[in-house]
Amino acid sequence: MAKPTDVVFVAGAIATCVAVTVGMVGPVTGGGKSLSSAFTWHPILMSVAFPCLMMLGRWAYVSDEIGDKEQQRSLHRIFMMLASLIAVGGYVAIFMAHLPLHTFFGYNFSTHKWAVPTRVAHDILGYGILILTLAQSSMGLCKLASLREGRGIFKFHGTLGKAIMVLSSVNIVLACVFWSWSTGYKILVALLTVTVSGFAAFSPLRRAEESEPIVKSTERA
Repeated sequence: MAKPTDVVFVAGAIATCVAVTVGMVGPVTGGGKSLSSAFTWHPILMSVAFPCLMMLGRWAYVSDEIGDKEQQRSLHRIFMMLASLIAVGGYVAIFMAHLPLHTFFGYNFSTHKWAVPTRVAHDILGYGILILTLAQSSMGLCKLASLREGRGIFKFHGTLGKAIMVLSSVNIVLACVFWSWSTGYKILVALLTVTVSGFAAFSPLRRAEESEPIVKSTERA
């Protein structure tokens, strides 16, 4: 029988991206957007990347339901690499949507006006999160290769990953503030995001140190 933590991880991660998707294209206040619009895909892809795939990547690393460390780390890598690639897709979507408007970092270069503070904060924080995510993915690939050789590097990898999860949840909450959803729907998306991110970043305890090699020295002799 699945543990409560596993249920929270999987159900919460899926429910969050479903809620965002429905909020963008469904029959709700602030929804009804066309899938042919590049802008529509930005929140959808980002919700799949961060509160869904990234949280499932964390779950794969700590769940007792998944085999040994090699299997855990391999599945963790798959989820995290998918999350990173989809996050890049989410950025491309918003870049293409804002390019004709000449709006970047929350600033309109045509009208020379800033957006509302929450949107500016969301944009700037989003760039930071994307950069950290790409760096984290690169370090993760190097770290897994190193662990398979019996060495541990980038011992801060896990801590940085948790920080990215927390920051991404903050950024989604910021988006909820300025988006045109009803108050109730904003609270729903924010609560789902914060709950699953909180469990992912703070609840599970690792069974092994980040630097513990996959292959023991005695096995490599």
